Amino acid sequence: TLFRSPAVAAETAAMFAKSVITEPGLHPWSIVTVPDECLVVELRLDPFVTKHGDLKKEFGTIARTVIPAALDKFPKLRSVQVTGLVTVHDKHGNDHDVQAVMVKFYRPNSASIKWETVNPVDVIDLADKKTVSPMIATTAGH
Repeated sequence: TLFRSPAVAAETAAMFAKSVITEPGLHPWSIVTVPDECLVVELRLDPFVTKHGDLKKEFGTIARTVIPAALDKFPKLRSVQVTGLVTVHDKHGNDHDVQAVMVKFYRPNSASIKWETVNPVDVIDLADKKTVSPMIATTAGH
């Protein structure tokens, strides 16, 4: 059948990730990178910054929702990466998207995590790969 093509599966995984993130204003977009079969989800954390949410916790909650669900639903995926961007204004008045946080979970690690009981704040620490900007590090631990 036509539906066995990896492109369709990738497209579906990307659409699925978007449908899971329902917070308004995050503007998630997602792609599946081949050949490594990684679902990459990128979203804006600006709404959380505006309402002074705990970025680490808010981001962890989203990651906790997307990662296990996507790996569960799409057996071909090998990993899921979630990146949170924040808009920063420079002194010239220009806006730049800055990566505030990135986590990448490979399937074996994700499978070993009891996601429903994990504290969202701890999600970043559990990742196989992570990048955390000082901006997020400072909001941590509240």
